[in-house]
Amino acid sequence: MKLYRKLTALCLSAALAAGMAITASADVSPVRVVVNGETASNSAYINSDWRTMVPVETAEAMGIAYTVEGDSVTFTANGISQTYTAGSAAGDTVATLVDGTLYVPFYHLAQTFGFQASWDSAAKAASATGSVAEETPDVPSAVTASINLNEYLLENTEKTNETTRALPIDRTEVNEHPVPGYLSYTLASDRTIKLYVGEHAALRAYITVIAIPNGVSDTYAFLEEQGWIKQAETYGELLFVLEPANGTWGTPAEEAAYLNDCLAETIGNTAFDTRTSSGGGLVQTGRFALSDGTVCPVFTGHSCNYYVGYGEGCAVLESWTANNPTYVIGQAFVGGTSVGDSVLKTASARTYNGINTGSYYPGLDDAAFSTVLEKMAQDGAAESASFITNADIPVPTLFVGYQDGDASVEYWKDVNDTVDTAVGGVYHQRLDSDAWQTKYANSNAKSWGAQYGISQVKLVDGSAMSASDIRSFLAGYTRYTNPFAYSNALGIRTDYYMATKAARTAAESGTAISSFTFEGQSGEQKTVELRALESVRLNNPGGSKTSGTVYSCIAAFNDYDGNGVLDPRETVMYIPDSAKTYGGDGAPVVVVFPGNTQAAATFMDCSMWWAIANDEGCVVIIMGEYCKTSAAGLTYGDTADSADFSRAALLLMENVVSKQDGVQVDMSRVYGSGHSLGCRTVQTLTHTSEAGDYAAVGSTSFPNTDFTADDIMPSYLLIGQADISEPDRNNDLVKDPWTVSDDSAIYNWVVNAQKMNGIDAPFTANDHDSFLEACSEYSETGRYYTYTWNGENDIPLVQFTRTLAREHNCYPEEFRLAWDFLEHYRLDEDGTRYYSASAFAQDDAVKIS
Repeated sequence: MKLYRKLTALCLSAALAAGMAITASADVSPVRVVVNGETASNSAYINSDWRTMVPVETAEAMGIAYTVEGDSVTFTANGISQTYTAGSAAGDTVATLVDGTLYVPFYHLAQTFGFQASWDSAAKAASATGSVAEETPDVPSAVTASINLNEYLLENTEKTNETTRALPIDRTEVNEHPVPGYLSYTLASDRTIKLYVGEHAALRAYITVIAIPNGVSDTYAFLEEQGWIKQAETYGELLFVLEPANGTWGTPAEEAAYLNDCLAETIGNTAFDTRTSSGGGLVQTGRFALSDGTVCPVFTGHSCNYYVGYGEGCAVLESWTANNPTYVIGQAFVGGTSVGDSVLKTASARTYNGINTGSYYPGLDDAAFSTVLEKMAQDGAAESASFITNADIPVPTLFVGYQDGDASVEYWKDVNDTVDTAVGGVYHQRLDSDAWQTKYANSNAKSWGAQYGISQVKLVDGSAMSASDIRSFLAGYTRYTNPFAYSNALGIRTDYYMATKAARTAAESGTAISSFTFEGQSGEQKTVELRALESVRLNNPGGSKTSGTVYSCIAAFNDYDGNGVLDPRETVMYIPDSAKTYGGDGAPVVVVFPGNTQAAATFMDCSMWWAIANDEGCVVIIMGEYCKTSAAGLTYGDTADSADFSRAALLLMENVVSKQDGVQVDMSRVYGSGHSLGCRTVQTLTHTSEAGDYAAVGSTSFPNTDFTADDIMPSYLLIGQADISEPDRNNDLVKDPWTVSDDSAIYNWVVNAQKMNGIDAPFTANDHDSFLEACSEYSETGRYYTYTWNGENDIPLVQFTRTLAREHNCYPEEFRLAWDFLEHYRLDEDGTRYYSASAFAQDDAVKIS
């Protein structure tokens, strides 16, 4: 049971609930605003962001004082202060001057000061109930007792077999983490850790690992005093706290086993050390061992976390992060001292070869992988044929109270390829850094006019910093994922989590804002209920020249537990401003299915589809998985369920979300994409029942086996050179596409995709030269070995890419390649398909079926 106060989110307007758009201006009929049953304003209106805007004097009815200075207003009550300025962001909209009167968003104002806001569609009135929230004292609590995680799991889980337990699913909570707030766990070594799970923290949420300083007698009080509890609650994230034995840290060498034991739990998903072909690496279980001999998965594992050290905990934590940089999104060291030259030098020398022991294909031996790197270097796809070392992997690092010239500062500056001169205490990464992990993000930054690369080392004077400021530094970054250094990617993280938190909160009521009917995959009429829709602006994310709006959309279309109630599923939808000026019939839509265990939110970050959307003007829908058998894991349903999810999401995009955003979408240009299990899901859908909804498909790291649609489907698949090898399940993705055997998954995909698209391109089995002769065109240089087969009129219809030096990671640059394929296809409502060499920028569309 969650231990949190539930908030009520503002429902959308009556026009939106009916799936209708209205013109947003002060000229529309006035909206009445009611506070605690009394009319507070009759001159409110609905703006273009579908938010109720009220004149500043509405605050008087709420007991909130305010002062106006020019085009700004500041509201204050009980120590809480909120300022709005005309034209500046206010939540997911902007304050506005209308005929000299300043209007502010009613919901944002009400929520800030502790009121509950709602919408009465019949009366066309927005209302707020409650009173001004009292300021929460910013002081530490008394010693706070934690919940014993071992006991909690024993009491609140059931055995799925003799050795494993599963957390029960509460389907009203929309993929939220199932454990309650503050917990403790004792390892087999008798060392302890503490956990704090923030309100509405999602499965696969980001985790901040904190090493507390010596002498802390109450860990919760320390976290509260520093501000971490507030950060976890505000953003719905998790804290994983490392504690010294008897209040005092040992040396980094003495603490190494403790850190490995602890952090194995947070990284999860049974991936292993990547550096050597022999054992002995960091074992990642993602499971907690319980006193009855069972284990219970608690974290599905985002794989990469944020790391923060305090005082004496800094050197201990730094020793671990220096040795394991691919697991570290970003790190901060506050008031501590360096781990020292010797430790850093030893850590820096450790290499990453071609071995992936991350539960998939074991990879390439050193000789074979050296050959791969040499070829990539010759082709200009790699700066060097040398193996990556720890010292080559950028990690954004914040130092508080460290001096320039300190051993740690110099080490991390070198690791991050920084410039020689700091700007405002920040040593920025060079834009021309040759680091593999930032190559893609920096190429985006360069195209957007950036002066520096994305990573940095920041120095701040003093011995303390608030958790809010530390998080502001760290949360600018994301990383996905850890097992293979050559396709590990550091990227820019966007900030839309208040919207997803608000949507999850609102959806728990089970109330439908609106509902629509659609034909299910099996032919029956189905209903999709829109349970929550919250939005927030992304202003020029990552330095992009384009802004956009993220929508957290929660809808229900299926009853998974058979109790007669539709159960909610989550999607994240992104509409860049560039989509509004797309022209023609509107902006294309890309439906993206994340990999297994991936939450929609974190996949939005790590796949960086938002960057493609900004540059290309397409609309993106990130599909969310659901808890099928345990509240600790996410997956997809069967093909019928996934098809219905796809239809429901597209229906809501066309009839609700696009109208709220004021953008026109082109439903003849719907494209499918995804990664891993999401790749298999979208490839299966587009090649079977959903072929009539999608114009083309392009995805990474898992082929489908079904090709039953009575139509063509332009298809693209990208696979890593060291991806998945599962011969026992006929899923061997590492075989070359010309290799023919029982488990040749790629060969089978290529042949069946060709057959579905009417292409006859026979070749001699297991003959590379014959295979190349059968291709319409191919490229075996650089990093991406790509093979294309054309249909009639010499139109490319099937494409396959082998990405060198990649295992089963989601590597975001590949989605750029997928988009370059997808954008050329259109499927009209009458079933006619077209290909345009100019991606419909010119009148050159050619009918292909």
